[in-house]
Amino acid sequence: MGIFKKGLGSKVMTLLALGLWGFSMFLIYDNNYATSRTVELTDVPMNDGISGEFQNWMNVIMGGAKIGYTMQSFSKSPLGYVLKDYSLIRLPMGGVIREIYLDSYAVLNVDFSLKNFTFGLVSGDYTTDVFGEVNNSKLEIKFRSQNSESRLYFDAERGIYIPSSIPLLASVRGFPKGEFQLPTFDPFSMAMNVILVNIDSSAGDDAYSGFEDAHRLTLNISGMTSTMWVDESGHVLREEEAGGMVMVAARQDEALNIPDVRPDNRDLLIDLAVPCMGLISDPRAVTRLRVQIDGVKPELLDLDDDFQRIISTDPLLIEIEPGQRIASELAEPRRFLSAEPFLQVDDPRMVARASEIVGQETDLGARANKLGRWVYENVKKDYSVSLPSAIDVLEVRKGDCNEHTSLYTALARASGIPTKICIGLVYKDGMFFYHAWPAVHVGGWSPLDPTFGQEITDASHIKLLEGGFERQADLMRVVGKIKVTIIEESYGQNL
Repeated sequence: MGIFKKGLGSKVMTLLALGLWGFSMFLIYDNNYATSRTVELTDVPMNDGISGEFQNWMNVIMGGAKIGYTMQSFSKSPLGYVLKDYSLIRLPMGGVIREIYLDSYAVLNVDFSLKNFTFGLVSGDYTTDVFGEVNNSKLEIKFRSQNSESRLYFDAERGIYIPSSIPLLASVRGFPKGEFQLPTFDPFSMAMNVILVNIDSSAGDDAYSGFEDAHRLTLNISGMTSTMWVDESGHVLREEEAGGMVMVAARQDEALNIPDVRPDNRDLLIDLAVPCMGLISDPRAVTRLRVQIDGVKPELLDLDDDFQRIISTDPLLIEIEPGQRIASELAEPRRFLSAEPFLQVDDPRMVARASEIVGQETDLGARANKLGRWVYENVKKDYSVSLPSAIDVLEVRKGDCNEHTSLYTALARASGIPTKICIGLVYKDGMFFYHAWPAVHVGGWSPLDPTFGQEITDASHIKLLEGGFERQADLMRVVGKIKVTIIEESYGQNL
């Protein structure tokens, strides 16, 4: 199945969501959370700066078991400060171990703002590289996958600060006690964000032995927190991340010694599943479902749609009936037909494949179904940890729900069908798992699932958000908080 722990985001968005390591560590904070109490950490005067070069090695631990390591190095050069991060992680997912390599290379100014960076992700059959450079208060981003390249531009008037530099930045500014914010760029969602940092002057009351002289930094990640203990030089001694990930400083030889990770000991998909009260007897055939959702604020989500509606807000009751969609006008058709960094709609290979699949069919609904069947039959079902570039999926033909959805969305848009990405939950084996699937506009929004081979989704698909990777980061607001109760299920032929 293509059920994922994204939104954990992809897989990688899982890495993003769990706030794991390296360049992606403790990333995202939504601007809506910022308060008047926060100030720029860069407004605090600097001391004499970082003395000497170093490497900081750490064990990555989940559930008490080591699953990888991460290394950060710092040096000075004529170009500026050079900060490198490298991580090797072995994640137990779906009964197998997925090995992920993350690396970044960043050149910083003396105030630790970004000059340029490279970020790389290698996992299985997929490789992604992101390059960034700040010039004239603009950040230019080049996103390069195996089979395409895209460019994006962002305002960088206030500078860009990568998350892995925060401990060093706090150190050179004397660990001022208080709450601070910094602008950053997230290479996973390809979007600007804000890091919110709370610095304690001392962590002397912490129970961890040897941390009496360390400084405690707490970072808000889209409403979630992660905590690190940092020594006077800016070296991280310990990090505790959302989702149960822990990183602990170690010698190089200890960090590089990774024991065998057994997939039967723990599974991220199960760890991140949403608890469910009640059972759905035949989830792939259910046509109408009414559920109560607890632990989330409806105003933060995209719950209302042509195939799903809010019945009550207190308690929050949702009814999903994909086969009984409401007719609607599409106000911005171009928005749902356009290319995006991970959706190469205009690529000649994508256009040619879409044309080959739909043939002479003119009905939008029939075209959508042809594309769905093709993706289901031609993309191998396999858990992956990647940034699913649609053109790469077209070439590799392997992946989970993110890869299926990314490719389908690009093919459908290339075929002239307005298409959006739904991010939410799907029921399986007594639990709800995070999942992604597309919806097409054919007189109204109609959801389908090329991962499951469904022309109309079953009603156990609960949409929480819609959009691309930039919205998957928002899913972190509900992870670990949301609970679902089955109120009513119905079976019958979809119309």
